[in-house]
Amino acid sequence: MNVLYEAQLRDMLAERLILIEPGLRLVDTEYSMPNAHGTRGRIDILARDRHGSWVVIELKRSDSSSARALHEVTKYAELLQREMGLRANRIRAMIVSTTWRELRVPVSNMARDWSHDLRGYQLTLDDEGRPVRADRVEFLEAPVPPRVTPHHFMYFYNSPQERDAGWHEIKTRAAEVGAQDVLAANFRRMAQRDLVVAPYGLYCAIGRVHLDDMPAWLDHYGSESYEDHGGFPLEYTVRGHILSHVFAADCELAHPGMLRKLDEDPRWEIEDYRLAGDFARRTPLDEQDLLRDLNGDEEGLGEILYTGSARTTDRGRWPAFREESRRCFAGNPAWAQLVGRWLEDVSADSVERDVLLHVYNPCDLIQSLVHGWPDDLDRLVPMVWGTALTEFGTERTIRGSLYWDGTPQSRMADLASLVYRDSIHWITHRTMGESWIADLDLLSLFGLHYVLIEQIGGNPLDASTADELRFHFVQDDRLCTLPIPCEGSLLRNAGWHGAYTLSTFLEQHCDQIDAMVANYRSGLHFAP
Repeated sequence: MNVLYEAQLRDMLAERLILIEPGLRLVDTEYSMPNAHGTRGRIDILARDRHGSWVVIELKRSDSSSARALHEVTKYAELLQREMGLRANRIRAMIVSTTWRELRVPVSNMARDWSHDLRGYQLTLDDEGRPVRADRVEFLEAPVPPRVTPHHFMYFYNSPQERDAGWHEIKTRAAEVGAQDVLAANFRRMAQRDLVVAPYGLYCAIGRVHLDDMPAWLDHYGSESYEDHGGFPLEYTVRGHILSHVFAADCELAHPGMLRKLDEDPRWEIEDYRLAGDFARRTPLDEQDLLRDLNGDEEGLGEILYTGSARTTDRGRWPAFREESRRCFAGNPAWAQLVGRWLEDVSADSVERDVLLHVYNPCDLIQSLVHGWPDDLDRLVPMVWGTALTEFGTERTIRGSLYWDGTPQSRMADLASLVYRDSIHWITHRTMGESWIADLDLLSLFGLHYVLIEQIGGNPLDASTADELRFHFVQDDRLCTLPIPCEGSLLRNAGWHGAYTLSTFLEQHCDQIDAMVANYRSGLHFAP
């Protein structure tokens, strides 16, 4: 075959643009771009399509030039916008090559993330080296990393050896129903071992499952109830299959966020992690990455407990971070709106900020009181902490908590009974996953509201150094902001008799809360 120089091939292709796309018309070959911004070059082929858009066509004949091809199409697209005043949505790019062995992976990645339309064509030459055909290259789909789902469970064993055997049995049972991806953690009881059935635990989370991988005979394990499967019916079915066939000294259902509580509990220790399927290929991950995965942090699955961070200028991570934070406020519309607006505000300008967000969102005041009143309540009540930092230091900080609007309460137990008839009624709501709905009614009756206190500037640990303090809350579905300190008339206009911390509310009504909590505990035979 006669091997033509790239310049000759370019000129012949320029005369046969219809091979690439009907309606393409040549503007010029070796089109020279100016050097006003410190770069220069020549576009192999510049064309217009039948819709009037400009098309940059780069021709390559070797795998070794893949990096150069990507560099040139991005450079020329930018220069066309700047030097010719073209709109970005009027610029397209095409890479035409006789070989795509090295090109396909990097160009596929760029085509997914680049704002311009980018296409690839495999060029076929005849025996004389002339172009006779151009076939559209199918780019690779975006890689889908293994992800945990909300369907978690824990097994407890009497020895590490039994636990090892249990892990292999879990993997086997999961694989036989199409679930190859399982992520797990070994943990053990360090103190008060006599209070547990077995001291060696295995915490497991089911990864995403494809319907095509599941056997038809598994259908009768399924559930059509969203309350049961939470939007992941296949993985719910897999978990049911495992729990029906794998046995240990004890077993409990779990959910995203529970492993972090175990990690923070001094009575338990996470020893190491186990990975199966695609999770096992993620060798660079450290223990903190795996802990975040098992808690569902990267997916925003930890509706109760969430910690995440991102940079406002990171176009890939920032939108994902905002979506995670939105999901973590399930059942808490006030904080969802308030924190959502704050994140929007801190990213509204071009200033680069690192944002950290930590959330505890139980959406169940009765649970917090039953398990924490009176001495251990601080770690069980809802809270939000967030900070936005620039290169010069902390700029904005938020703290979220429940605040009391000053409405006097004289019969709290009676008000609570309007929401929950008794302790069993409350447990029923929790079991059905509906406690957050009733909790909103309970907070309203008590005069409690989810708010954010924002500090602008100063030392984030010392509010007295702040340049400005703001009080954010939701009133009648409106987002309201008042300066701190604020005049009483402003609060009254918003329907508040005052603005008091949850601690003040509890102190003012401690006798009533004592009686109400005692009633719930006795009904559940629970001792704090």
